[in-house]
Amino acid sequence: MQANLERALHHWNMVAPVIDTPKSPEDYEALLTNLRTTMELVENRPNSPLSGLIKAMSRAAEEYEKVYLVEQQGGALHALRYLIKLHNVRQADLKEIGSQGVVSEILSSKRSLTLRHVRELARRFNVSPNTFIDVE
Repeated sequence: MQANLERALHHWNMVAPVIDTPKSPEDYEALLTNLRTTMELVENRPNSPLSGLIKAMSRAAEEYEKVYLVEQQGGALHALRYLIKLHNVRQADLKEIGSQGVVSEILSSKRSLTLRHVRELARRFNVSPNTFIDVE
């Protein structure tokens, strides 16, 4: 066990920046990019040695979100924009909503999500339909 700790300490300077809690929006974006890349490398293999790295990076992202994004919580449009960014989805990819023009109108608040949109988006992003419903 001591040898493992010594190896970890030796490499910590290279690992720490990848799993540290972001301090700025730029750091957060870099973390999300690294997280997506690592997840692509793992390709749904739960026993991958990189699974622990993914968990650590996810925790760092959660910590940042709790501190810096808490005031932005609430609002269906904000949630949709966040999920689009998180999943690296283009407007043209959201065929569940409709054409790219319809998606653009929704994202610019010119059009509201319909019940069908809410159901399809919840299914696509694996979140509660309540995510896309504003209650005021």
